[in-house]
Amino acid sequence: MTVEERILQKARELGIGKCGIIKAQAMLDYGARLQERMDRIPQGPALYGRFRGFADPREAFPWAKSIIISACFYGHYHIPQALLPHYGKYYLVDMRLNPASAEAQALRAFEAYLHELGLRTATEEKYGLTALRWAAFKAGLGCIRQNNFFYTEEGSWFALNAWLIDRELELIHSPQVPACPPACTCCIRSCPTASLSAPYTMNMATCVSRLSTANEVCSYSDEINRMMGRWIYGCDACQNSCPMNKGTWKDRDRFPGLEDLASWLLPEQLLSLDYEDIRKRLSEKFFYIQEGSLWRWKLNAINALVNDFQEAAVPALLKAQEDSCELVREKALWALHRIGSLRRSSTRPT
Repeated sequence: MTVEERILQKARELGIGKCGIIKAQAMLDYGARLQERMDRIPQGPALYGRFRGFADPREAFPWAKSIIISACFYGHYHIPQALLPHYGKYYLVDMRLNPASAEAQALRAFEAYLHELGLRTATEEKYGLTALRWAAFKAGLGCIRQNNFFYTEEGSWFALNAWLIDRELELIHSPQVPACPPACTCCIRSCPTASLSAPYTMNMATCVSRLSTANEVCSYSDEINRMMGRWIYGCDACQNSCPMNKGTWKDRDRFPGLEDLASWLLPEQLLSLDYEDIRKRLSEKFFYIQEGSLWRWKLNAINALVNDFQEAAVPALLKAQEDSCELVREKALWALHRIGSLRRSSTRPT
């Protein structure tokens, strides 16, 4: 049995859905794809230039010869119904910093096995050391669809992980994944901010997932607030609308700790938390919002309440006017005026 076959067999034993290996130089063409994206949108280099190093991880790790890429299916978890309008599902069942999850345990056991084989490894749990979707595509684990997400025959609900290794190995698969339906524009039409304005194009500056996790000290325009809808952290609009995702979510297992956390994630409850509570309860799992920017949670919660137009939200908004953060106080006042305007519009004679 070859080393590649032993690695694949171990991945399957551990329940890791898919595993492939590419040579490090196979990532070089990612640089051209990245440049294409940067050329399509305003301020492309400023937004995406930091990913240039993903095209050749050997620049940072000269000893790296190959990349092992795995894809773990997370679409088998139960998501509390009340959270679905507000959170990207991946963030709710993110195994990266949850050692109790079955996926995290499998990945750690897998890395330990790589060491048993005498391989030197490097990985990075939060952000990765290379472009994970492109690596998975190059390894033949699936395809990248028009919404920029990686898909297998089970849809897009996959968490990707990669390890650089110091041996030249290769394990390329032949995926059996159908192409996007001809002329399908479901994902493009569903994007709340038109960030996804054309196939394989995405403007990070206006993507709801980035807007909802941004750490810049700012409040958004009325138009952006409206387009963000009820999302608080992340966005699944383009994946939810995709025909190739229809029926792929299984909703059968409980993710460790999610049920206990769920009530704290509702927008009214977020407004009632002080910043130390937010830090202790949410910051480790939802790490894109950094500790110095925890006010972003409350701005997003206020926005979700306004866009949901719930009269019951008024007491929480009144209390938010006493928040220690000026941005939150200002947005709470804006929200109360906005709800008042919506109330008057809904009662106006036609």
